[in-house]
Amino acid sequence: MEDAITTTTAIEKPSMAMAMQALESAAFAAWPSEHSSDLNGWNLRLDRGYTKRANSLNATAHSQHLSEADLDSVEARFLQLGLTPTIRLTSFSSAPEADELLEQRGYRHSDLSLVMTRALSGADDRGQEKQTVLEGAEEWLEAFQAISGKSGDDQTIHLDILRRIKHPVAWAAHLVSGSPQCCGLGVLVGQNLGLFDIATHADHQRQGLAQQLCRGLLAWGHRRGARNAFLQVIAANSFAVRLYEKLGFQVAYKYWYRIR
Repeated sequence: MEDAITTTTAIEKPSMAMAMQALESAAFAAWPSEHSSDLNGWNLRLDRGYTKRANSLNATAHSQHLSEADLDSVEARFLQLGLTPTIRLTSFSSAPEADELLEQRGYRHSDLSLVMTRALSGADDRGQEKQTVLEGAEEWLEAFQAISGKSGDDQTIHLDILRRIKHPVAWAAHLVSGSPQCCGLGVLVGQNLGLFDIATHADHQRQGLAQQLCRGLLAWGHRRGARNAFLQVIAANSFAVRLYEKLGFQVAYKYWYRIR
């Protein structure tokens, strides 16, 4: 638990907290849930499952204290939709006491994750957009399923989320003889480029495909006005973290989930 709530002096500064919140807002816009509402400065995002990012109560730089009655109401909303009550906390939240309250209420800690960022510049234009940009959400999801092996009803929900994205998207994949080996998304929200769903087929990992694909997405974003890039990665995925560090990304802040 100590890692989850550790913050740096810089993150504690209000200006930095607001900068981190701007990244959060860009990430929410890039990965839209079916329903979103404000609850005393908390962002309540509800969908039909599949991803915790779209099905959670999210702490923000403006979050106010959560009372037991607030939590009762939030839990009821989740349960009415057949969802597990899930709360996402950040290292810069204005309600740090929420973590202890949720611990006492029986919420388990899950998925400590890193938000990593880097600035973009003209140098990124040298990255070749060698990946194939697919036609849209349906064609890209077919490639993602072939690469990841994921299937089932939750992929229908995944497709709905992808179709809901209203910002410019690079539906990228690395194909060999029409067979997808690596894929990922670039979503441009203002001057922020978010990288999502970076995946490499098990038979083609550690060949530099993900790095090449990410460089192509960075080039795609910068040429369309992006000045910053961000991504989210589970902290325990050391291979992915090292890959993103090689690409120049650095940790900006952390987040984790509390699940009832």
